[in-house]
Formats: sequence, structure tokens, C-alpha cells
Amino acid sequence: AENLTLDMNEIAEWQPGDIVVFEGHIAIISDKRNKQGIPYILHNGGQPVREENAMARYEILGHFRWTSPIA
Repeated sequence: AENLTLDMNEIAEWQPGDIVVFEGHIAIISDKRNKQGIPYILHNGGQPVREENAMARYEILGHFRWTSPIA
């Protein structure tokens, strides 16, 4: 996986399907964005699995993207 920016101000760098790692939590970037262009995340924090405008809620520790097919 490619290691990417942690800066939420670099909006174009956050693409659907990217994996985001938070403290004790992992999410996938959605194709949906809020009015500021910040993407929603798909996750199950607090159950049930949901799509949520929650990127700013957690400290981002990692941001990754698969760049080639998994064999």
C-alpha cells in the first residue's frame, strides 16, 4: 500500500477506497463529501456499520491506498 498525506487540507489526496487509521480504529474513505469537500468515512465505530461525516472526530495516524492488484 502507498503511504499518503495525513493533512485533511489536501482534499484532493483523499480518494474513495483509501484506508484511514485512527487510534484504535480503521475506516475506508467514502465517495460522499461534506460541504467543505472533506470525505465521509465508512466504519463501524459504535455500531452499526455506517457512512458518516466523522473525519475530523479522530486523530489521523495513517492514510493508505492500494496501488496494484492484490495477488
